[in-house]
Amino acid sequence: MDRLGLGLIGCGGIARSAHLPAMAQLADRVVLRATADVDASSAEAAAAPWGATPFTDYRAVLARPDIQAVVIATPEYLHAEQVEAAAAAGKHVLCEKPIAPSLAEADRMIAACRAAGVNLLIGHSRRFTRRYMEIKAALDRGDIGPVRLLRENERRSRAIPQVWWTPAHWTGNPQISGGAPMMNAIHETDLLRWFTGQEAAAVQAEINTTIEGNVGVIDFISLTVRFRDGAIGSAEVLNCAPPGYPAFHQLELYGTSGAIRARDHELTSLVRFGDSGADYPGHYDMLLHNLPAYARELAELVEAIRAGRPVHMPPTEARAALEIALAAVRSAHAGHEILLGDAA
Repeated sequence: MDRLGLGLIGCGGIARSAHLPAMAQLADRVVLRATADVDASSAEAAAAPWGATPFTDYRAVLARPDIQAVVIATPEYLHAEQVEAAAAAGKHVLCEKPIAPSLAEADRMIAACRAAGVNLLIGHSRRFTRRYMEIKAALDRGDIGPVRLLRENERRSRAIPQVWWTPAHWTGNPQISGGAPMMNAIHETDLLRWFTGQEAAAVQAEINTTIEGNVGVIDFISLTVRFRDGAIGSAEVLNCAPPGYPAFHQLELYGTSGAIRARDHELTSLVRFGDSGADYPGHYDMLLHNLPAYARELAELVEAIRAGRPVHMPPTEARAALEIALAAVRSAHAGHEILLGDAA
């Protein structure tokens, strides 16, 4: 079977650590034909192993007739423009999360892809991570009964990478960066919905900015979601742990007849100790940039295109996660609970 022609728009950290390795993993099914990045050297480095053509203008990638789908791995403030342009060019899209900074932009993206008849898969990679896939299967089997309480915690060192959340990197610019609610907690809001199988009725949250050099971008958020059928979900995302603190996740679910817990500690087979402190080589790669998850994610888009079917995670799911995250930020600023959906 002919390989699917891909374009890559955005050749920065997430492309290098996740999307490009996923493409290599699926080299029997896909071929990267063109890349684009405002940094010409990044576009060239991503293109070189494939003999692809590098550009500095993403529109040049979309103009290629030998490309059927694009992976958009740019900051969230660029997603709407680039996804709409891809849809207009007739390209299927895998776009990094969050879907967009606003619900209005998300709605435009969804409508554009629907009108063009192309797939839009938003990269909520944790739905393709083995531990969460197994948890969802257990919940679907009824192993612990209906979920009543769940909590997802995520903690990262401010040194991964060290420039994040400072003016040296786009994530530290409050004019274009949504901070922890968009970069991290969007995963948590998605998982809370996915695991409860319920829609959110209300959200309450607290936020903070703590990293030295941070000029106003949220690097800590704690949120609680009350779901329509009675489940309660909470999440805490911390991006300001000291250098050397391992990237860490913990999920706990409590149902009417059992419980499930998943922690990074249980997935780490090696810890090294030296003069510079502890080294946890499994943590960052294990969940945050989990190659099998990104390969499964890309394979979902590829197989949907080949079969002429919609992707199994429609973009409306990503929109719903965004709605909760945005409501959490509004709650923190307002100092009270924000109602959603029919309760609003």
